This record gives sequence, structure tokens and C-alpha cells, in this order.
Amino acid sequence: MAELVTIYCTLPDDVSKTVQLLESHGLHPVVVDDVDKMGSYRSHEVRIAVPAPERERAVAVLAEAERQGQVRISELAKATKGIVLIMMAALGFVALIGMFDTHGTWFFAVWIVLIVAVGVALIRWAWGKRTDD
Repeated sequence: MAELVTIYCTLPDDVSKTVQLLESHGLHPVVVDDVDKMGSYRSHEVRIAVPAPERERAVAVLAEAERQGQVRISELAKATKGIVLIMMAALGFVALIGMFDTHGTWFFAVWIVLIVAVGVALIRWAWGKRTDD
């Protein structure tokens, strides 16, 4: 058998996902560390190795998977930035109303309208993101 080369370290919860990813590309990953003996907190990283001839291909597979994950995270960050910007603008609007409405007659009504509008917008956004199964 060829010499094993450690190519990846991951948390115990992600070991099976990483092993399945490598196996789905025809590689032969080996979990070097015993997950059951890691302790109750499982905060230690588990090493995953492959035979030396498969090293380059395994590294390329893991790099592609990580790149795809970063693309998903950047898309999520863009969507989150928009939502946070809208929420900050809405809170700024309510703060302005609160400062200029000295008797408090409009403040409560503005909050109610704002909550309903944001709720409807979030529901429409969530329904728009649904995938039809």
C-alpha cells in the first residue's frame, strides 16, 4: 500500500462529509485519528489522509469544494447586507419620527406600520426564494 499523506484537518462533525466528498471522486481517504477517543468536547481536529499518488487530485477536490462554499457565503453576505441596510434605514426613520413627534401621537403608529411592512417584505422575499420540489 502506498504511503498515506495528510491532506485535510477538520472537526469531528465534518469528517463523514469530507470522506464522502473524496470517495465520490474515486479517491481513497483514510481517517487518521480515532474520533471516538477525541474526548467529550470534540474540539480537536481530525486528520484525513489519502495515498500519496492521489494527493494532488484530493487537494484539488477539496479546494473546489471550499471555493464553492465561499461563493455561497458571499451570496449570503450580499443578501444580508441588503437586509441590514433596510433595517438600519427603517430604524433611523423611526428615530427621526420619535425625535420630532414631541407628543407621541405618531410614534406608535409608525412602529406598527413599519413592522407590518417589514414583515410583508420578509415573507415575500422568503416565498420568492423557495424552490419547487
